[in-house]
Amino acid sequence: MRAPELTAEAIKSAIERGDFYASTGVELDDYQASNNQVTIKIEENRFRTKYRTQFIGKNGHLLQENTSNPATYIVKGDEGYVRARITDSNGKMAWTQPVFVH
Repeated sequence: MRAPELTAEAIKSAIERGDFYASTGVELDDYQASNNQVTIKIEENRFRTKYRTQFIGKNGHLLQENTSNPATYIVKGDEGYVRARITDSNGKMAWTQPVFVH
C-alpha cells in the first residue's frame, strides 16, 4: 500500500484509491500503472527467490507471463483491465488491483 504515513486517514485514503495489493509474502518494491503500461518491481529477498509475474485481463485471460524483474506489460487497449499475480518459487503470492484500460 502506498500511504504517505502510517495513520488511519492515510491508509483509508490509499484503500479508497485502490492503491494497495494483497500478499501472502511477496513484497512489491514499486508498482506503476498507466493507460500505456503496467510495471511491477518485486522486492528481492536474501534467498534469491525466483518470481513469475502473470498479467491477467478480462474474464481471467492470461495476457502475458514472465520472470523478469521488473516485469512490464504493454497495454494494447482491448484487455478491459490488467492486473498482476506474482508467485515466488516458495509458493508465496501477491495480487495487484485491476487497472481498467480503454
